[in-house]
Amino acid sequence: MNKKLLFVIDSLTIGGAEKSLVSLLNLIDASKYDIDLLLIKRGGDLEKYLPSNINILPVPKYFSSIGNNFTFKNLYYRSKTSLNLRVNNYKKNVLHSEQVVYKSINKNIRPLNKMYDVAIAYSQGMPTYLTANKVKASKKLAWINTDYVNTLYDKDFDYKSYSKIDNIIAVSEHTKNSVSQLREEYKDKVDLILDIVDPNMIYKMSLEEDAGEFDKSLVNILTVGRLVTAKGYEKAIEVAKLLKNSGYKFRWFSVGEGPERNKLQKLIEEYELNDYFILLGKKINPYIYMRKCDIYVQTSLKEGFGLTVSEAKILKRPIVCTSFPTAKEIIQHEVDGLIVKHDIESIFNGVKKYLDEKVFREKVLKKLESTEPYSSVNQINNFYNLIES
Repeated sequence: MNKKLLFVIDSLTIGGAEKSLVSLLNLIDASKYDIDLLLIKRGGDLEKYLPSNINILPVPKYFSSIGNNFTFKNLYYRSKTSLNLRVNNYKKNVLHSEQVVYKSINKNIRPLNKMYDVAIAYSQGMPTYLTANKVKASKKLAWINTDYVNTLYDKDFDYKSYSKIDNIIAVSEHTKNSVSQLREEYKDKVDLILDIVDPNMIYKMSLEEDAGEFDKSLVNILTVGRLVTAKGYEKAIEVAKLLKNSGYKFRWFSVGEGPERNKLQKLIEEYELNDYFILLGKKINPYIYMRKCDIYVQTSLKEGFGLTVSEAKILKRPIVCTSFPTAKEIIQHEVDGLIVKHDIESIFNGVKKYLDEKVFREKVLKKLESTEPYSSVNQINNFYNLIES
């Protein structure tokens, strides 16, 4: 009899954890496992890449009724959540917004009736709270795919859920080590499974169409990531200002969407960079841009792993990335890319090095071409070992 697996994630909108999950689901042996997928929100662009054997469950009733079902009960919980989120902003010890939401609506979320062999939360926050408290399973796993220790998540609040989880999965050595040190109880149940990156899938997607926005007469710089503070886009725009003032002919494209868009667009306009720094918004396939860009730049303040950097490396692009904790797990500094400090001048000098030093750029490109593409598809074996043990 096939084992019954459940995966839980917020949605399949474009993001690192989401792409990793889709890659994993495409690798799992469908002849041995019956797989259900619980999404808190439907309609994500990556849903079309799911294999046909995946059974997508209905969205939990509370979440599916938001904006559609104005019962007094739902109105009460929505009002309660809104109030608690506002109050949270004025507290001395601020909770992560997902903790506030779950705390507010917990009693209105019905548990799943089905029993699973293994239930897997593929992200911290709401997927973990639901898996720990609203799912019946013989074994429970929870992925951590961010620099968790340095997030706003209240670790004592989360412990109530993680104490019900059998194995916590970190996606990098740095994350594994830092989470293991949070509590003595975590040390023996934190495992490492790298984000699943399939180079063949990335190559295939990168050839689907051409990046029509690129001008071959200019240097095309690219950054991919949500428009959030952690990605350091303000610094990227500051660097673009320096490049413009230094006389370089370039266009810097950003693929991604997020709450910082208006703030970033105002900064672009203030620096008169409308023709130099372009927010392309959400793109279901960022790889067509990665394949054609001249330099890939990641200005992140923190990363769980740095998935987009590894993807740019697969597509043999010269990379400048800031020294977030896991950068050295992906890039060899001045060998197959550049790791720079987080300040604006260091990022500027990194980009400038590729522009000014043709010999260095060619050396990096030669190294990338001669190196086997990064692949973590073998991590599927670690996954099998974990769910079968």
